[in-house]
Amino acid sequence: MVDRLSNATGVLGALKHLQSASRELSTAETRLSSGLRVGRARDDATAYHSAAIMRGQGGSLSAVTLSLSRAESISDTAIAAAEKIMKQLGDMKATAAQAMSGGLTDDQRSQLNKQYQDQMTTLQAFVRNASFDDANTLDGSRPNGVSFIADAEASQTVTLAGRNLMPGGPVVIAPPSTTALNNTQAAADAHGLLDQSIQNVGAQLTEMGAERRRIDAQKGFVTRLADALAAGVSRMVDTDVAAETALIKALQVKQELAASSIGIANAAPQALLQLFR
Repeated sequence: MVDRLSNATGVLGALKHLQSASRELSTAETRLSSGLRVGRARDDATAYHSAAIMRGQGGSLSAVTLSLSRAESISDTAIAAAEKIMKQLGDMKATAAQAMSGGLTDDQRSQLNKQYQDQMTTLQAFVRNASFDDANTLDGSRPNGVSFIADAEASQTVTLAGRNLMPGGPVVIAPPSTTALNNTQAAADAHGLLDQSIQNVGAQLTEMGAERRRIDAQKGFVTRLADALAAGVSRMVDTDVAAETALIKALQVKQELAASSIGIANAAPQALLQLFR
């Protein structure tokens, strides 16, 4: 009777070890397959809560990154257009310089005047087409500029200034005119206005470059912050693959030993019976 009780106790003990090893193995395999050490609040309530907050912050920073990327694109478009405008002004200045000559025939002056008008039309097109995502900061349509959120709380912004580079405006002071090169004096006047316009556009390009660098700096900061948050979440909830793999191997051995113990415990009564045969 004592032997039977002892044997039953041994089997139950081995069975508990087997069940425990199986549960631990299943949990470890789930962590490894999901890649998450903390996948539910019950796994680690504190880590789960902190990770949820940090993920929310990361989502906000993603929105900021998108906002700043849009700012980059609008800025790049405006800078590229301003550079083309500056070159076009240089070409127009060269045309005006030719028209300053007093030895031109009427036909030659007429051709230069037409060339100048065509160049002016192209210049206007450069300004009107300097748009990205319906935002044009060069045609005077946005006097207050365009602002973009720059932090997760939307308490900071970066702004691209609104400018007016249309001919006859405060920057490109040379106005559209069908008689700009009709005579040497008109050509000289146009030449002077174009020269000042080139200087004005150059100053605007300097400011636009500074705006672009501010956007780059802010986006770089936001990206580093987002990376730090992602790394923090990973440290809190992600599975350590190497450690989990080693644990699974150990639990598999434990499971095999527990199963063997049950077999040994079940075989013990048969061994005793053999003694009496």
